[in-house]
Amino acid sequence: MYWYFVRHGETNWNKERLFQGATDVPLDDNGRRQALEAGVRLKNNGISIKKVYSSPLDRAIETAELITGISRSEFTIDERIKEMFFGELEGTDYDVVKAREKDLFEEPQKYVNCKPKKGVETYDSIVSRAGDFISSLKSQEKKFGPDDNVLIQTHGACMRALLINLKGIDLSDFWNIKVGNCQFFGFEFKDGVLSEKDVSFLNE
Repeated sequence: MYWYFVRHGETNWNKERLFQGATDVPLDDNGRRQALEAGVRLKNNGISIKKVYSSPLDRAIETAELITGISRSEFTIDERIKEMFFGELEGTDYDVVKAREKDLFEEPQKYVNCKPKKGVETYDSIVSRAGDFISSLKSQEKKFGPDDNVLIQTHGACMRALLINLKGIDLSDFWNIKVGNCQFFGFEFKDGVLSEKDVSFLNE
């Protein structure tokens, strides 16, 4: 089966460069347009989604609905692919906080197995739950055909955690992974073997 991981569309907080985290900020009009355009790219490339796994946050759920045309009532909602919880930082200025809390964002490998700083979820926590989600997804292989397409709808930081698990990226590079709104990442899982799939055509 083929896995298509995608980040949600733009929100006003994205535009204003505010930390969102677990705050349930809705898509803005541009985010809805991005999601619809992403859906057109899937359709134009003959990709039909059989199953959707989504974060419980509405900006993710609505993005997946607009991309796939599938009702949210048919989604499997999974807390493990919810956005990283940013605690006291949610709703605050992204650039100001990143400059002030350099250790938290420049050296994520040091923010593991420790007491949460300002209530921010630790990196080992989000990487662990993302890895657990991937393991459960692998266990579903027999429920799908070899050419079935699965869409996993998530968020920027959680996508990074998923990619660290999927690609073996070092935790120190967490924030160096670029993840745009409605950007796709693709993988094939066949006979227990995982391989990355080129989906650059879905991001053009």
